Amino acid sequence: MFQEFISSGMCEVCWFEEARYSCRLCSRRVCPRHYVVERGICAVCSINLCEICGRALAVDSCLLCGKLVCRQCSRELQPGIRVCGSCFSNIHEYVRRDSRLSYIERYLKKPPRSRA
Repeated sequence: MFQEFISSGMCEVCWFEEARYSCRLCSRRVCPRHYVVERGICAVCSINLCEICGRALAVDSCLLCGKLVCRQCSRELQPGIRVCGSCFSNIHEYVRRDSRLSYIERYLKKPPRSRA
């Protein structure tokens, strides 16, 4: 039955209006009400864009500031734990100010020792 809806040409967001556009990110077919013309994307992708670059879909939120982040604008400390580039640059300061974040240090890679 779901396949009938998709092939019916209706908007894949509201299922009430005729789909006239296709999202360039997810290929979802949407009506004019659920299409962001300036970006060429659907309303669903629009609210899930990376808050840093605004171009790619977010994969997670920053552990420290909570912004939605894509792979390129964030660092993965371990699977499922990401921080944005800005927070990563200041991560030691965050940990120093809030002892509840001390566990983060174990995810940070130690710099290689130099052989002198």
